[in-house]
Amino acid sequence: MEEYTVSQRTPILIVAWTAVLLTSNLAIIFWREIGPGEPIWWPWIHAIGLGVILLLTLIVQFLKPLREFVGILLTIFLLGYGAGWNFGLIPYIRESAIWLSWTATLPTLLADIMVHVLRLTPALAVLLLLLVIGLRRADFFLIKGDIHAPVEPSKLIGMKESEPWSKIGSIFAIIFTVATLIFLLGSWEAPSGPIPNLLIIIPIAIVIATMNAFNEEFTLRAAPLSVLWQRIGKEQALLLTTVYFGLGHFYGVPSGIIGVILSGFLGWFLGKSMLETKGFFWAWIAHFLPDVVIFTFILMAA
Repeated sequence: MEEYTVSQRTPILIVAWTAVLLTSNLAIIFWREIGPGEPIWWPWIHAIGLGVILLLTLIVQFLKPLREFVGILLTIFLLGYGAGWNFGLIPYIRESAIWLSWTATLPTLLADIMVHVLRLTPALAVLLLLLVIGLRRADFFLIKGDIHAPVEPSKLIGMKESEPWSKIGSIFAIIFTVATLIFLLGSWEAPSGPIPNLLIIIPIAIVIATMNAFNEEFTLRAAPLSVLWQRIGKEQALLLTTVYFGLGHFYGVPSGIIGVILSGFLGWFLGKSMLETKGFFWAWIAHFLPDVVIFTFILMAA
């Protein structure tokens, strides 16, 4: 971890948190839940704010350690993670006449897959950015890692003594998956028509879950953690990515405050796994399995 004076550490954290909140859905949630809905120009306020912060990291010496982090946030915001997937390159492509006319010729399930292929664009852009600045795959956790590494005890997961990640990761992957299934069964309304063939739906859900788990784990967790944790510390880096991930699921499945809390805890746990195993394995597994359940239900309701 880099050394900062007390007078520098506070503004560094303020800038980092400001950048995360500008990139997050926080303002969108306020606009939609309290106000009349976000103005069409509102995402540009966030984009300009992130651009100003990035400029500051280029010219203010003690803010330079945040340059790659803010660069990642601005990249994913402009590519499509901004304003709840309603702003940026990917939403623009999805609303274009060419995309709409092309996907209209595809079977519905194949069109769903192509949406998630398109959504891989931010991950590929961020991966290229990290490689250009000289990082290796191990530096941004894109390796298996030590899946048997010890878990640092934490009250959040009820641990007083260390256990191997091979045990804790397996247990929590099952818990997350079963909890997701129970929640969706309790809130699911069966379609009025015949239920789609699960022998077709489940393989498609697995393909989409594979892409989505990689996309979110790499873009929203592995990449930002890799350029943050040695500069502001594991605790703050993990907290920043946790808050961003949780707020991003306010309109997810499950949604609302429950969605934010559950996704936030999931994000914290998966980020913890990356930092402690120095790899991607448990984060992807524990994200992929619940996603299979989620996308199965989504596709059945489509």
